[in-house]
Amino acid sequence: MKKQLFTKTAVLLLLLTLALSGCGKKADTPSSGNADNSGTTNGTENSGKSDPGQDVGTSDDAEDEDASPEDENSAESEYTPEEMDLIKYNYYVDLNNDIVEILDSIGYYFWVVEDAEEFALIPDSGYTYGYQIYGVNSDIIDDCLQLADMEPDYGELDSLVKEIAEPLRILMDTFLEINGSYDYADNQYQKAKEYHAAIYGVIDTFLPLGEQYMDSISALVDSRTGEEEAKMKAEGRLIIYNASRAISIGGQILDVIYDQDVTDENITDLDLTEINNLYQELVTVVGEFDAATADTEQLVKESLSNSTPFDGLYDSLIQALEWMIKQVESGQPLDLSGSGAPLGSIGHFSETLDKCIDRYNSVFVE
Repeated sequence: MKKQLFTKTAVLLLLLTLALSGCGKKADTPSSGNADNSGTTNGTENSGKSDPGQDVGTSDDAEDEDASPEDENSAESEYTPEEMDLIKYNYYVDLNNDIVEILDSIGYYFWVVEDAEEFALIPDSGYTYGYQIYGVNSDIIDDCLQLADMEPDYGELDSLVKEIAEPLRILMDTFLEINGSYDYADNQYQKAKEYHAAIYGVIDTFLPLGEQYMDSISALVDSRTGEEEAKMKAEGRLIIYNASRAISIGGQILDVIYDQDVTDENITDLDLTEINNLYQELVTVVGEFDAATADTEQLVKESLSNSTPFDGLYDSLIQALEWMIKQVESGQPLDLSGSGAPLGSIGHFSETLDKCIDRYNSVFVE
């Protein structure tokens, strides 16, 4: 079933918080000369990104059909190589996280609709058409396509952006329409049939490309996150360091699980040896994060005013991991008959980790 293909890989990535020297607000909004405290995001708004469609690779006159490559290159050259790298990196990781959203929508779609070329609702599925399907704006695709032809060269990722663009755009636009459709059942489900034809026509192309893209960007993120965390620690930015490190450990835990080919369906097969070690490390890191946020001088140093910026989310992450470990140790399979990820599941741990990533964005970047 297509809805099961990405249950092991569809998790959000932690983006870096690159504090590029001299970069400041320029890498965020090119027209502004104001300074900013950080240069990247974890994948949402204000993500250290300019609008490449407006400022990075085009001439001032968007309607000038005679604009030469030299004109475009001169606009691009307004940025340092580090700033261009930052812009491109953030867009590509944002695209990854949008792919994750689309994979979620695919999964939920096939809870309700038969996995077949001809549209048909699953009898007595218990869910309504469009359940848990949310819209994703496809504008980012054009931005990433433009960046794919710019320096720095991201190799395979640049090629994958170009390959995945059209099937991803169709899925984004179609799910966005489904999300806002209230007449899908009219005329014997005519609109629903059109949506299904669009989805089914590209899904077999999209899925393997999505897997390749996520694998490639994940390797890049892992490398850069490690470098940035070392820099954070060396500079004494202990709050953001421990916040990032806790999320990295969460990602390592998921890697260990998936390397064992374990999902919620066979969770009792999980070997906990490495996970128990990572659990202890996570507890230590969260304790150091709590100590750092309780230090007023440290809060001032990192320009934070709230001593509880995560509102206990990291404690929830530890608890979700403890429930999962207990579930494995119980030897009992999970009850997966209901909607949503049950307590003790890999899915619940992953969802809690995603919440930590979202909060990281809002605390340290937005």
